[in-house]
Amino acid sequence: MFRPLIGILILLSVGAVVPEYFGIGFTHVLPDGPDHILFLLGLFFLTRDFSVLLIQMTLFTLAHSLTLGLSLYGVLSVPSGVVEVAIALSIAFIAIENLFCDGLSRWRPWVVFGFGLIHGLGFAHSFGMRPVAAGDFLPALFSFNVGIECGQIAVIGIAYAAVAVWWKRDFYRTLIARPASVMIAASGLYWAVERGF
Repeated sequence: MFRPLIGILILLSVGAVVPEYFGIGFTHVLPDGPDHILFLLGLFFLTRDFSVLLIQMTLFTLAHSLTLGLSLYGVLSVPSGVVEVAIALSIAFIAIENLFCDGLSRWRPWVVFGFGLIHGLGFAHSFGMRPVAAGDFLPALFSFNVGIECGQIAVIGIAYAAVAVWWKRDFYRTLIARPASVMIAASGLYWAVERGF
């Protein structure tokens, strides 16, 4: 007799958790994650080939999902100060590499995957700031991750909309992608110094 009632209560609980944590994940990237936004833009400004961008985004997603889960399950623990400096340095590295590479290098996918592992620890810190009931943990984690992904897609969509008119022009790399990469690198280095002290 009580089983249907318990099932309804569980569904209501999950139904409340999913949109809440989706929103937390989304807003952690857009608008509340300038460091993650700049990392994504660093990936975006490497090339005008969407398949190259998709490879990088997929590797970044797989990596940050892995460390997000491991961190939240207590398997992995890194001080947040170290993570924040490493995230800032990852932004600078990606942007500086953009200045010297015209396309996806052999090592770039591995670098992006490695930096994704670091960013996942940053996402875990944001997720872990809110207590979650044991029964809601998996739905909350899943919806948080989906929210992050949607936030990342939104960032790339906005970036493309902003430069679409010039995307195929000869001057795009020289007048748009390179100066943007310089500003992204400078921001990453500034944050690394600021967070290191």
